[in-house]
Formats: sequence, C-alpha cells, structure tokens
Amino acid sequence: MATGELPTLLRRLALPVYVPTVLYSGGAAAIVPVLPLVGLRLGMTVPQVAMLGTLAGVLAVVGPLPTGRVVQALGERAALIVGALVSIVSIIACLVAATAPSGLWRLWLFAGAVLVMSLGDLTWDLGRQTYLAEEVPAHLRARAMTLFGGMMRVGRIVGPLLGAGAIAAFGAPAAFVVHLVAAITALALVTFFITPHVALDSARGQGSDDPAPRRRDVLRPILLVGTSVLILAAARTNRDLLLPLLGHWYGYSDSLVSVVFAVSSGVELILVLPAGSLMDRYGRAAVLVPCLAMMGVAFLATPLAASRVGLFAVAGLLALGNGLGAGINKTLSADVTPSRGRATWMGVWNSFVGAGGFAGPAIIAVATSVASVVVAGVATGALALAGAAWAAVWLPRFTSRTARAPR
Repeated sequence: MATGELPTLLRRLALPVYVPTVLYSGGAAAIVPVLPLVGLRLGMTVPQVAMLGTLAGVLAVVGPLPTGRVVQALGERAALIVGALVSIVSIIACLVAATAPSGLWRLWLFAGAVLVMSLGDLTWDLGRQTYLAEEVPAHLRARAMTLFGGMMRVGRIVGPLLGAGAIAAFGAPAAFVVHLVAAITALALVTFFITPHVALDSARGQGSDDPAPRRRDVLRPILLVGTSVLILAAARTNRDLLLPLLGHWYGYSDSLVSVVFAVSSGVELILVLPAGSLMDRYGRAAVLVPCLAMMGVAFLATPLAASRVGLFAVAGLLALGNGLGAGINKTLSADVTPSRGRATWMGVWNSFVGAGGFAGPAIIAVATSVASVVVAGVATGALALAGAAWAAVWLPRFTSRTARAPR
C-alpha cells in the first residue's frame, strides 16, 4: 500500500459516504423509541404495534431482492437520492400523523409511512454499500467498510441523545424533526459529492466480452460465507433482546440496564478501526471467528449476570465481540459478489443474512417457552460458537485472495 493511500481515500469518502452515514443513522436511531409510543397514542394496540414492527422486519429480509435490482438499474447516486426522498416523505407523513388533531386516517397514514420508510432505508443502505464496494480497492476494503460500520454506530449513539433532548423540549413528534433534518442534510451531501455514473453497466465493463458469472458460482460463496454472518446477525439481535430480559429476570432496575447498554455501546467503538486493519492484513476470518467466539462465550456466561459485576462483564464481552465485527457484513458482501451485477447480488446477500434477525428471536421464544431467559442465552452462545467454527472453515476458501494487501 502506498504511503498516504488510505488517508487520501478516507478523506475522499468523508463527505459522500461517512458524514451522511452518521447523519442518517443518527436520525433513524432518534425515532426508534418514539415509533411504538406514537402508534399507541394513535390508537394502536400493543399487538398491532408489534405486528407493525414484524412487517417492517419482513420487509428488511425480502426487500433487498427488488431493491438490489433498483440500485443496479439506476446507479448508486440516483438510488441514494430516491431512497432518501422516499424516507423524507415518509418522515413527514409520520410527523403529520403524530401532530394532526384527530381522525382514524392518522393511524393508517402512520402505519403506511413506517413501512414505506423501511423501503427507503433499504435503498439508501444498499446504494452506499454498493458505492463503497466499487470505489474502494480490495486491499483497503475492510478498513473502509469497518469505518462505515463505525460511523453507523456513532450515529446510533448520538441520534437517541439528540432525540431525547428534542423530545424533552418539544414532545415525542420532535424526534421526527431530528430525523428529517438529518436525512435532508445527508441527501444534500450525497447529491453534491457523489459523481454520477454515466451508465452503470458500461461504467463497470458489463458490456464487454467477459462472460457473466454463473448463478451457481455466485450463490455458493454467498450461502456458505453468508451463513456465518447470518448467525452473527442472530447473535447481535439477541444481544439487544437478552440484556434487558436478563436485567428483568435478575430483578435489576431499568436505569441499571440502560447504563449497561450505554457502557457497552462505548466499548464497541474501541475495536472499530483495529478490526479493519486486522481484516486487511490477516484476512476476514481473523476477525469474524474471534468476534463470534467472544459473543458465544459471553452468551454462555449469562448465568453470571446474577451479579451486577457479572452483568457488566457479559455485556462488555458481547460489546467487544460485536465491535470487532464492525463492518464485517459489508466487507464480505463486497468480497463474494462479482462486479458485474453487484447491486443485484448484494441484494441477495442482504436478504439472506438479514434472516438472522428473525432466527435469533425465534431461539429466545422457544427457549423461554420451555425453560428460561438464561437458557436462551446459553442456546445463543452455542449457535455463535458453531458460527465461529463455520467461519473458520469457509471464509479462507472464498476471501483469501481479496483479504490481503498486495506486497
């Protein structure tokens, strides 16, 4: 790697990618705690609010398939603009529904806006993911993608803090204003600082004589490598669910559980930059295997959460493992997808690994129905350790040539 190549690249990507990522993810995180509350105030029941969240989750799994085709057809810049505009309109609709004086129409407008916003978010996310995959050289990919994941984490920490301040001053609907301002600013940065491709196919050589990769040759690494990331997604989802459930199981206060989350979120950021360097130097398995192993051990240790020290230790180890895996999903998606038709294949990848968001809660539901929250944690730990073993076997076979910097 030439001296200064990475800093130059990161500076070039700051305004078109990293700053919009912090803004948009921060705004999206600001409205997360408000969405169910607004739904309840509009007359939805708790099961209906839960169903709305489930439908949004289903869209997160099946949505990347058509979204990938949209990004492939429009190009990343146009797709980012369209996705941001869809989200902005949806945010405005949520704000109208939350502040209108009365009427059943508010409930339907709110529910529809939340679901449409999910589609806008998917288009926005996939557009940035594809853009980075195409713009960053393979030997710098992990560090660029890991920083991308780190910026999303920063947004998820800062966003709720800004949202909380706005809510305290002006009420719950103010959180939508925070997201609206952030999304509009992110859209402006993308519009001005991402150079449009003249034509996506021709710009990437898709009109050349090179044969298109066989579907089977692309699907095989996506499924084999993606299985370990699917397990990681399940473990990450269960971390967010199990920590508060463990706090309730052992009788801790809500404030203590909140402190645990705040501390663990800060711990995650410690390994964001080192993780990218490790991946680029030693390969993707050097990060994903210990990431899943640490999370697996932490989940297996959930019985130790019976003490406050044990709860902080479990949460801290989960945070270290999760932080080590920052950017691994998007890095691997770029590694195993071909440049020809990349956005479409990334849509397939995102849809497949996104299923982990459903697999994890299913484990908790089954385990808690027959045993306890602690057993659910142990079961998740066993799954994470199995994922670490799977990653150790398959990742080197499909990512070894793209994981190391040229010497």
